[in-house]
Amino acid sequence: MRLTRRNLLLGATGGAFMASAGPGLRVSMAADSTSDEILVVLFARGGADGLQLVAPADVSSYQQARPTIAVQPTGTNAGLALANGLDGVDFFLNPGATELNDLYGSGDLALIHAAGVPTENRSHFKSMDMMERGLADNEGSLTSGWLTRHVETLAADRPLLSTVSTASNNPISLLGYPQAVSIPDVQNFNVAGGDVNANVIAALNSGSSAYQQVAQQTIESINTVQDKLAELELNSNTDEDAGESEGPAYTNGPLSGALRNLATLIKMDVGLDVATVDHGGWDHHNNLVNEFGGQISELSQSLGAFWEDVADYRDRISVVFMTEFGRRLGENASNGTDHGSGSVMMVLSGNANGGQMYGDWPGIAPSDLDNGDLAVSTDYRQVIAEILAKRHNSPSLATVFPTVPYSPLGVINGDDSALTSAVVASNTSSSAS
Repeated sequence: MRLTRRNLLLGATGGAFMASAGPGLRVSMAADSTSDEILVVLFARGGADGLQLVAPADVSSYQQARPTIAVQPTGTNAGLALANGLDGVDFFLNPGATELNDLYGSGDLALIHAAGVPTENRSHFKSMDMMERGLADNEGSLTSGWLTRHVETLAADRPLLSTVSTASNNPISLLGYPQAVSIPDVQNFNVAGGDVNANVIAALNSGSSAYQQVAQQTIESINTVQDKLAELELNSNTDEDAGESEGPAYTNGPLSGALRNLATLIKMDVGLDVATVDHGGWDHHNNLVNEFGGQISELSQSLGAFWEDVADYRDRISVVFMTEFGRRLGENASNGTDHGSGSVMMVLSGNANGGQMYGDWPGIAPSDLDNGDLAVSTDYRQVIAEILAKRHNSPSLATVFPTVPYSPLGVINGDDSALTSAVVASNTSSSAS
């Protein structure tokens, strides 16, 4: 849906301008005065099976628990063996994750196993809500999302495109941050009727009221996006005339569509700071091998194409892949897996200490499991906090994740010396008292 005057009015009353979104992509644009870094949060909704994505394929208890669906260490459709396992255990990427394997081998992709929300519940909605608010069990409540708290710790003077959502509703992680302009499709970001109607709306809102100022800013945002898009298209046509290749190999799937749109926004250089991308369809209770295979291929190919597309920006981008929970160790009667606990996180960045696995492997022997599930040994907030500290100069991690001490894993490079010095000083002061 394109932006109409009616939608403009509805959006203004809520302090944000919203329109329908393209598949699964939500973007927050923010110009941070201390950093030009871009954080991309890729959320696999439905509970991605970390033991099928990054499998301990040659561990006997894994094979015994999954007699028909387990990733195999050898033979036809064997998993992709990973260098540098975890705690003495060898791991294998799902055979459909060819591009992820290449990114891991290049050092741009790091893997964190047995990661997730420290919680005993197995509800999609409750787990997603906790994860997006930055909470775990028995930690009270927070009325805002963790991304909102992060953005609010940055520069107070936001540009016109400070926050952009390309879905009709912001994720809970942006709860409490209403300054959102919706860009469902960057190629068609305009009011219905195009420039003629945009000019009419601008003329009708030339005054100084709060609504009129927001309307003016919206039209200016549209003009900025259109101007930047025209520049990109001009450059693209020049490259084609010069015999450049056809470009990244995106699929026709929804994740590729979202990531292609995001890459365009990044290359427009409009101050993009935070983006959230949703990839649904990971709730594989049935026929896991075939269903998961399609999902992982879309994920792998799309991320590979995106990383090629943003080659000039890799040192500014940190992509974090996470999911609300993993799946049970044992397969069910429908050749699928039911709701579990620990899963896999991934960090893709030009600054990643990639080609490595991080975290603590809790094991999958019966005595190691959390009610039949892979236990969570790494709090997902620990991974995100490290990126915020080292890449985004976060001035207040205690505001973003008030219940989690800063404890970096070494997943990414960057300078967190000011933060760690403050943590040490605080700990010393507490000990002295």
